[in-house]
Amino acid sequence: MNPPESKSASSAQPSATVETNPSRRGFLASSALLGALFFSPARAVAAVAEAAAPVASATGEKTVAAALPQRVTLSCAADMAHAVSATWRSAGPLTSAQGQIAPLTAGPKFEAAVQSVPAEAFTFETDSGETAYQYNLTFNGLNPDAQYCFRVGDGQAWSEWNTVQTALDKPKPFSFLYFGDVQTDIRAQCSRAVRTAFRHAPDARFMVCAGDLVNRGHDDSLWGEFSDAFSFIAATVPCLPTPGNHDTKRPENAPEPEAPYTAAPAYHAHFHLPANGPKNAQILNGEAYYVDCQGVRVISLNSNVFDDDAPTDAAHKQAWDAQLAWLEEVLANNPNRWTVVTHHHPIYSTSKGRDNAGLRSLLRPLYDKYKVDLVLQGHDHSYGRTHKLAGDQIVDPAAPGTIYVVSVCGPKMYPFKPKFESLMAATASDKQLFQVIDVNGDTLSYTSRSIDGQLVDAFQLKKDASGASTYLPSAKA
Repeated sequence: MNPPESKSASSAQPSATVETNPSRRGFLASSALLGALFFSPARAVAAVAEAAAPVASATGEKTVAAALPQRVTLSCAADMAHAVSATWRSAGPLTSAQGQIAPLTAGPKFEAAVQSVPAEAFTFETDSGETAYQYNLTFNGLNPDAQYCFRVGDGQAWSEWNTVQTALDKPKPFSFLYFGDVQTDIRAQCSRAVRTAFRHAPDARFMVCAGDLVNRGHDDSLWGEFSDAFSFIAATVPCLPTPGNHDTKRPENAPEPEAPYTAAPAYHAHFHLPANGPKNAQILNGEAYYVDCQGVRVISLNSNVFDDDAPTDAAHKQAWDAQLAWLEEVLANNPNRWTVVTHHHPIYSTSKGRDNAGLRSLLRPLYDKYKVDLVLQGHDHSYGRTHKLAGDQIVDPAAPGTIYVVSVCGPKMYPFKPKFESLMAATASDKQLFQVIDVNGDTLSYTSRSIDGQLVDAFQLKKDASGASTYLPSAKA
């Protein structure tokens, strides 16, 4: 097992220990922390009782439920065939933060094969002025197309054992999920979409989240809602997020950040994403990146960088130029049969009064030049899926071109009245949606469903030996 991928934390590894026999004062603090995760007073009371109850650790010792890892989330690693990354939250600083992993077996006697990997700390200050303790690691050196069980903790207080499967290191049929904006009423309503999607694609290799994962990127309570909504699914299916404009938000009274177009620290605390983005814009690490999975390259862009006005300072211009040059390099040197790009702001907007003309003028020529197959977006809180397009025009189904999708997962809705309605093959409004994308060799199949399971849209792309695709708009699932 190789050491974990490096990620800069906002502070050094803390030296304090987690108390296993807390004082009354420590107990009350732990109880308050758990209670804050719930809106219902009845659930808050239950959480306090649970925090008081000792539970057995792997060593047979007793620990406190509040010390158990929270918000366990998997992230896509750059090499999905040999690695998977994880993050979690602790109620306090840990001296021996770590993860353990072992090949999945049918029987329970697998712990002799367990390997341990140390974790890094990522701390940030919440809106209430408290320090949040997040930890991240990458399990490297895994076998392709293999099932593993893993847990995270500090050697005494552990998460449950979760299961995950690595990708194969060559093309093989697989599925992934795509969600538009989550953003609001995350625990209450977005949970419906996520859990319904999981029932439709329980073997999904990863989940694309096309920005605005929360309404205020700095608000730690909303990230708690995000974790609750995705629940155990996020500890089983790796996330592949891209930052939206709401994910960049800082507190109103906070000093202006060095790069206001980048995601807030809380966003980075909850994911451990590849650092293979623009070398000349390290500030975009974990925001502009790509992963390869079984014949598909998925590229995340931070579209907040590309506003419709020219950059106003040297640092912004550097990030702008670096991300654009990096995108072309990643598209030009792509060994995969399929190319999918995700970013938050749409190339062809679906809601009334919206048009990202500057973004379109920057990116659409590259998508045309390198024959990007599919672009997955959010931001407009309605659904629109184009025909196959090139040069801002509908093209013949067998001609080179790209299909663009805007979708929404959460309950915040905008009226559908786009400038580009003539380019749309399918539209919907006032529906919480999820998408399942299946890739099987020369065929990419796409379905969009509302959370009651009704089919909203479907199509296929089929490729010939040369890599040219044919769009089949009438495909139904």
